[in-house]
Amino acid sequence: MKKTLLVKLILGVFVCGANAQTVTTPQPMQNLYGAGLSYSIGGSPSIAGTGLYAHVLTNNAGALNTYAFTAVDALPNTLKPFTVNTNVGIGVAQQIAVIHNVPIYVPTSAGVSFSGTNTGWEWNSGFIASIHLKGSSYLLPSVRFLKSSVTNGTGYQPIIGLLYGWGK
Repeated sequence: MKKTLLVKLILGVFVCGANAQTVTTPQPMQNLYGAGLSYSIGGSPSIAGTGLYAHVLTNNAGALNTYAFTAVDALPNTLKPFTVNTNVGIGVAQQIAVIHNVPIYVPTSAGVSFSGTNTGWEWNSGFIASIHLKGSSYLLPSVRFLKSSVTNGTGYQPIIGLLYGWGK
């Protein structure tokens, strides 16, 4: 009796079918532009500016898409004298998930960093969500970090941003 029940249970496991959950995402934008304010923890003052441009590299509805992008961050270093560390990076943003129809991206880029006469390199990464508002408008909350080699800069910078995006 016990052996028969065990055999039926094992066979029942093999007979059961498994279905995977389908990730549904809208058709990806071809081009996205964004601009907004960021909070730079190490900056003085802490309010910074961020701009971005992204172009889709993979164009598959329902797939996790990849974008080539350029990001510009203007991070204040000191108030008196007022100095700004400007960072321009080029990289790739990979969609990693969709949570409640909101795509989540990991952007990673590298580029040039400059402040006055000081010039060096920078790289940054983090997370950006793309919340569709209406028409071709998007809200782009982000949590990123940036590393700059420029002296007089602020080194590693956590950046919390909220950008307004538009695209098609």
